[in-house]
Amino acid sequence: MTGGGQVDYYAVLGVPRTASAPDIRRAYRRAARRHHPDLNQDPDGPERFAAAARAYEVLNDPTARARYDKRSLLQPASIRGPSSPVAVGWRGVLELTALEAAYVARFPLTLNDGSSGRIVVPAGTLDGDELLLCEGDRLIVLQVRFNKKDLT
Repeated sequence: MTGGGQVDYYAVLGVPRTASAPDIRRAYRRAARRHHPDLNQDPDGPERFAAAARAYEVLNDPTARARYDKRSLLQPASIRGPSSPVAVGWRGVLELTALEAAYVARFPLTLNDGSSGRIVVPAGTLDGDELLLCEGDRLIVLQVRFNKKDLT
């Protein structure tokens, strides 16, 4: 569970937030086989099977996944449990060009961060929204800005 009682679909499938679509599909198939009521007599099997199906339904659809990511990233409690505080380690601005801003209005935008990581800007992100990223025990807060010069 994440903050606000929301189920962590990534945890249900056992994949990281950066998982690709094929990784999500493979994880869902493993979970479905493991928890299918016809194959597993565990009393919690049907419930876990349904949870895996719902997680796959959301994470397999790019638009639904972006909405889910945006909702869950806006809740700092979802990044760490309520007993472990999250320290803001760095704040910055993520400036998007007009072309990137137009794209992110409808689709998630994946950016390489210059090292080995990626930043996913969820679909529907607006100018001024904040993205919360977790790196170890530190929280990185990026404020999204659309380049006004490009918008004219």
